[in-house]
Amino acid sequence: MRIALLSNPSSGRGRHAAADDVTRRLLGEAGHEVLHVRGSSYEQARRAGRALLGDGPNQDVEALVVVGGDGMVHLGVDIVAMTDVPLGIVATGTGNDIARHFGLPSRDAAASAHLIDQALSGEGAITAIDAIYASRPDGALLAPQHRWSLAVVSAGLDAAVNARANALTWPAHEGRYVRALIAELVAMAPYGYRVTTDTGTWDGSALLLAVANTRYVGGGMDLAPEADPTDGLLEILRLDPVGRARLVALFGRLSSGTHLTDPAVHIERSRSVTIEALDERTGRDRGLRPPPRPFADGEPLAELPLRLEAVPDAVRLLLPAQGGSGP
Repeated sequence: MRIALLSNPSSGRGRHAAADDVTRRLLGEAGHEVLHVRGSSYEQARRAGRALLGDGPNQDVEALVVVGGDGMVHLGVDIVAMTDVPLGIVATGTGNDIARHFGLPSRDAAASAHLIDQALSGEGAITAIDAIYASRPDGALLAPQHRWSLAVVSAGLDAAVNARANALTWPAHEGRYVRALIAELVAMAPYGYRVTTDTGTWDGSALLLAVANTRYVGGGMDLAPEADPTDGLLEILRLDPVGRARLVALFGRLSSGTHLTDPAVHIERSRSVTIEALDERTGRDRGLRPPPRPFADGEPLAELPLRLEAVPDAVRLLLPAQGGSGP
């Protein structure tokens, strides 16, 4: 088959270059024609990937494979959403939460390439899953790179931690999220929101607000244990303002998914959700901060307000034969 292999050597501070080469070589040895494109930035990689799937001599590309972390998967979803081109993942990033949900190899390019070959040859699976589509509440379009995501949209303390973790150079892998959380605890204060779901509107204060299509965030924290990216619904999780000690304890419980039993944690399933910041006066009168810029799959998203919708069967993933939803 003709495969487009997309990577961004600047992502992950250059850690993925060797995985690029391994993936290209093994897929080529398996008999596939591999068109390898490296972008020097996220946006250049996105444009290159879109070009590979557009009109012209490369229009018969039969799969897109991305090499990198959840941000590269996010980019791949943006390219293939609502097309028939399946997406393969070679997970080499910091968190690899999307790979974890779907039971894919992590930081093992050879195993990933083998799985992709199996899926394309019929020994594995090509599975249609939901994706999250973002727009303005009035339906206005966002910039193209902000429209599609696959895993989790974070819009509270979780987004602030993500932004800080992305800027850190150490420690390696999941430890960055822990270090970022500790730093954010110092200035912790609740944010003001208005949230509208299929069942109605709520406004008030929260520390954390996340919209999940898959389970994991932050390198394995089980944020939404019951999230199912094939049910056409999103999981909206909200955390009431709590003290620092209780928040740290709740984050400790995220690894096992037992945080959902805490009365400060609220979760709702909805086909769509609109998230707005309380207006400046209302928020100030209640002593609330404006929410931070949201993140999607670990990448900066457009500023609030946003409407997020679960779109069924928007993306086709190359997966192990048993499918799976993670450990």
